[in-house]
Order: sequence, then C-alpha cells, then structure tokens
Amino acid sequence: MGHQDVICVLGMHRSGTSLLTRILNLIGVYLGPDEALTTGPAAFNPKGHWEHKEITFICKALLKRHGGTWDEPPLLPRGWETAAAIDDLRRHAQRLIEDQFAAAQLWGWKDPRTCLTLPFWQQLLPNMRYLICLRNPVDVARSLAHRDSFSAAKSSYLWLTYVSAALNHTEGKPRLVIFYEDLMDDCLRELQRLAEFLGEPERAKQVDVQEAVQRFTDKGLQHYRTSLVQATAGSKFDFYARALYIAQRLSVNLDRKRTDAQRDLDNQIYEALDTLSRYSCHNARKKWFAHSQLNYSTFKLSFQRSGTH
Repeated sequence: MGHQDVICVLGMHRSGTSLLTRILNLIGVYLGPDEALTTGPAAFNPKGHWEHKEITFICKALLKRHGGTWDEPPLLPRGWETAAAIDDLRRHAQRLIEDQFAAAQLWGWKDPRTCLTLPFWQQLLPNMRYLICLRNPVDVARSLAHRDSFSAAKSSYLWLTYVSAALNHTEGKPRLVIFYEDLMDDCLRELQRLAEFLGEPERAKQVDVQEAVQRFTDKGLQHYRTSLVQATAGSKFDFYARALYIAQRLSVNLDRKRTDAQRDLDNQIYEALDTLSRYSCHNARKKWFAHSQLNYSTFKLSFQRSGTH
C-alpha cells in the first residue's frame, strides 16, 4: 500500500455519526464495497448506518472477548490491544484492510464501538486522522430511552464513557470535532469544514456535492433538540457529561469566525456555563465520577489545542 489518508469517525450511538459518515462519502472518502456496507433503511435509522459489516463484527467481538457489549462497556486492561488472545481478530482486520482498502488513497469507517476499541485499530493504522461527532447528551439519552428504554443515568454514563474514550485515545493527534446540531443547522458550512480537514476543499464547492448533502440531511429526523441552557439545568443527567459537552462546545466555538449565528451560540454557551456553575455549587458531589472510574483529565483535554481543529 502506498500513502493513504485514513479517516476514523468516532462518536456515541445516536449522535449523528451515520449522517457525518455519508457526508464524508459524498466528499470522496471510500467506505468499502457496496455489499459490505449497511446503507439500507433500518428501524431507527431510515437512511442507513453507513457502517462496514466486517469492521462492526470485529468491534463487537473485541468487546465480547472482554466480557462486554456496546451498552455494557468492559473495563479493558492495560495492553489489551496487543494481547495474543485477540491475534485472530488482528489477522482478520489486517486481511480486511489489505483486501478492501489497499488501493484507496482516502478511506475511512465509522462504528461507535470504535471509541472503545480504538487502541486495537491504532496498532494497525497508526497515522489515522479523526472526526469526533458530538450531540447534546440530553438528546442522546432521549433517543436511547425511545429506542432501548434506557434510563437517563445509563445513557449519561454511556455518553461520557464513549466521548471520554474518543478524546483520550486521540489526544495530540489530528482531529476535528463536529456537532450533530451544527450539521442540521447549516450542513453546507460544516461540509466546508470537513472538506478542508480532508484536504479536499474544492469538493465542498461542487454543486452536485452540495445538493447531495442537502438531500441527505433530513431535519425531520432530528426528533430531539434541547437547548444548551436546558441541558445544563436538568439534574436528571450527569453533571460531568453536561460539563464535558459544554466544554467541547466552547472549545470549538473559539476556533470559528464570528457570525451573527455564532454570536448567538456564544451567548447560549455563556448562559449555559453560568447555569452549570450555579448548579455545581449547589450539587458538589463526586460519587458517580468515582464509580465510573473515569479520569478528570478528560476535561483538560477539552481545552488542549494541540492536535485539535
């Protein structure tokens, strides 16, 4: 294989990763042969998942080997990604990459489980670039409650676990954070950001690409839209999940050129931060954070500029 650009899409389930991946595909990212992709309508994803079936199989198998599933993430031991016990899955992944992607100059994939299994893939593809797709954790929880009958507490835990893992595993590496809400609000603006990150800025200016992205971006599929202020005020949802989401929102906004829409979002962020501060003063508790065994360094990652676009 010659030089390749490999793009890995990361994000919690129900966060817009399918939409993002299809937009990448329209820009020119190869996702694999058609027969290998889950592009058909599904019960809770009428425009398809846009996942590679074999990559999903490997991610599921990695979690299962360690006693977990996507909604019951296992506690992975140090060095698990190089253990001999998963040599067969490593060989499977290597064959897949060689057989289906060797000729692709720009290719990628998405499976939300990759947030948890990324060290395994980084052993095989050390020079990847990353797109992290975030959605308000309150809306993710509402979507999971509708689809899977999950409690708000469980969904908050999953959101924080997946997003923390994605941020930690990509620290210091080239990455771009995209918000599902922004894709819905202005898909062409986000298309330009994505195309520039991929090194294909001219693709975002092509009328056929723009029209295809607009057709695929269906605002009718955004069933939940909680404001930033409402998200920070709701005590049912974990404080740390809400704090991390606001931190990422602020971090990304600092990088953007100011427009009227962005200034309005800035005002929402500052109001949300004020609400979050007042809430934290009245509810200083750390029992969930200790229970989850997640490290506070996640929040420091939110404001580190190195490797983050």
